[in-house]
Amino acid sequence: MNKKTNKYHQNLVDEPGYVNHMPASHSPIYPIAGVPQPNQYVTGLDPVFVQHLSRHQGQKIAVMTTGGRIEGINAGVAIDHIQINVEDRSTHIRISQIIYFEGPLASYRK
Repeated sequence: MNKKTNKYHQNLVDEPGYVNHMPASHSPIYPIAGVPQPNQYVTGLDPVFVQHLSRHQGQKIAVMTTGGRIEGINAGVAIDHIQINVEDRSTHIRISQIIYFEGPLASYRK
């Protein structure tokens, strides 16, 4: 077998219990005994913007954030952040900090 090994292993992500202050339809985050932490994870959601970002997974994009511009491969989109791979490192950017992004031309018509 000559399988290509992915050196960037992705672990499962705990999804928030609430989205836009409404109960989410998936598992909440549970606290660990003895470790002080919140038991609710609340995030705002821009569903159309997240959908547009997800359509560019695997493509080179440029993201303008409140901290500046980042260019790289859109390696993944989660409910609260995206992962941009830049050369030999990955950068995780909170969606709430993105002003806009640029990617290859895309048509959203079916």
